[in-house]
Amino acid sequence: MKKLATVVLLLAAAVFGRAQGAPVQGLDHIPIAVNDLARAAERYRALGFSLKPGRPHDNGITNQHVKFPDGTELELITAPEARDALTAKYRRHLSAGDGPAFLAFYAPDRDRVPATLPASLQYIFFGPRNASPTDRPEHFAHANTADGFIEVWLAADDLSAERKMLGALGATLGRRTVHVPDAVDAEVARLNEGEVILLPVSRQIVEGRRIVGATLRVKSLAAARGAVAKANLKGVRDRGVNGSSLFLPPDITHGLWIEFREAR
Repeated sequence: MKKLATVVLLLAAAVFGRAQGAPVQGLDHIPIAVNDLARAAERYRALGFSLKPGRPHDNGITNQHVKFPDGTELELITAPEARDALTAKYRRHLSAGDGPAFLAFYAPDRDRVPATLPASLQYIFFGPRNASPTDRPEHFAHANTADGFIEVWLAADDLSAERKMLGALGATLGRRTVHVPDAVDAEVARLNEGEVILLPVSRQIVEGRRIVGATLRVKSLAAARGAVAKANLKGVRDRGVNGSSLFLPPDITHGLWIEFREAR
């Protein structure tokens, strides 16, 4: 009877979960740690982004937001000195150079996602998406026409913990050819709003850093090309005049591949 009751409870939980929707609905944002926030902000503006200044933090953290209308964002962030556990973590991260430090997934109900994660997943957290009463139309008016963070690329020699977590929180997994920027066969975890690309460790930019790229949806790839061309930067990868994507290399984005992808 006890075993049967357990089965019934598990089935009820599964049905309840489907009725309520997946605990994780999509992507939220990537905090990109940088040593020189002003310089990084200048670069992102040169790439066609509008930035919203962040608020001062008591621990010395400062940031700038690249916000999109759907609530997703990229966050440029720095910690000038170690004052607490978080700023100390940022300082250790920055000792190896600029680059993405954390990954937030969109979880509308925080009670339905884990309060803590295994050590290998400590770079992941969950958020409600950042809508603020101080947001203004100009904060979303990107010259490159980006309007959403729709895909994140992860790379490591073992992504089994990520795979297990994503499956448990509502993602469906499969394989397909992806461009990162060259074409490779990869496992893809699909969420209701966005995807996670799982790549081999050879794709890491800095050893040990699992977040290696982000795909942003743009309304017009022609406008994105025009915005990037004004910056006159080398290493940009274009899939051609009739292609659907433009790839910005890590050395011009402060540590990660950024793909501009036009919806078709």
